[in-house]
Amino acid sequence: MPAKQRHSTIENPNRQNLTEVATYERTINASLERVWENVKDWAHLPHLHADNFSYAELDEADTWGWRIWTDKDHASHVEVCYDEENSQYVARSYQSDKQVSEIWTRVVSNASLDNNMSDISVRFLLPDIAAEKVERVGELFLNLYATLWSEDEAMMRERQAQLDSQGENSTLELNLGPKSVLVDTLPSCFRLKKGLFRLYEQSGELKVHSAICPHNLGPLTGEIAGNTATCPWHGYIFDVTTGQCVSPPEATCKLSKPPRIIYRSLADSNDDDVILSFL
Repeated sequence: MPAKQRHSTIENPNRQNLTEVATYERTINASLERVWENVKDWAHLPHLHADNFSYAELDEADTWGWRIWTDKDHASHVEVCYDEENSQYVARSYQSDKQVSEIWTRVVSNASLDNNMSDISVRFLLPDIAAEKVERVGELFLNLYATLWSEDEAMMRERQAQLDSQGENSTLELNLGPKSVLVDTLPSCFRLKKGLFRLYEQSGELKVHSAICPHNLGPLTGEIAGNTATCPWHGYIFDVTTGQCVSPPEATCKLSKPPRIIYRSLADSNDDDVILSFL
């Protein structure tokens, strides 16, 4: 069932008996561009915020915002509407045909500190809440949003770092030193040829793959399951031996080709230097 009031950027369009239970304010170490990019990215919710969003299925999205189902039975949904002209957006949650919350977030650049920092202010409004429950419910929302924004901020900062680092490194070959020393530091990531690559050991063999998800520059630095690596931001899964994306099935992105691993014998030693090379 769709929202009672679709795509609305006015306060309380459903004329509920709303009470503001709390306001959350914070400075985010990310630019307005990254913050709005994050707001419009519904698909990260069940992955980056897996502890709080167990399910998300897109119902509709356009320039006005997006609406997702939050359960497989399509009984509950969330609709987010953008009001960029007024530097704000609103999220309304529904269970069946009942509105359960209306959350307004204002986001502006904190130019006094840095143009790459943003101030957010979040107002939580709930319908038909008893006065004696306001403080406790408000505290729950404050704790929840502190967690969500911390997770989002980490993602936005990492994405910005990857964007900033693109094109910085033109090194085509990198000597990592003796293998006997190196293996104690693995898995490790190394920058080479404008990319980031992860070297790891599997069944006594050194292997390397791109450590950047090509979908949105997320980190592929977690455990390898068989031959696959999963991006924690959107759940994209890649076969690190071929670079192919195996999930979601409609994805066409592919991992960057990794460097070769070269072993160079060391004089007067049974050890080898390990070299990553694009030459």
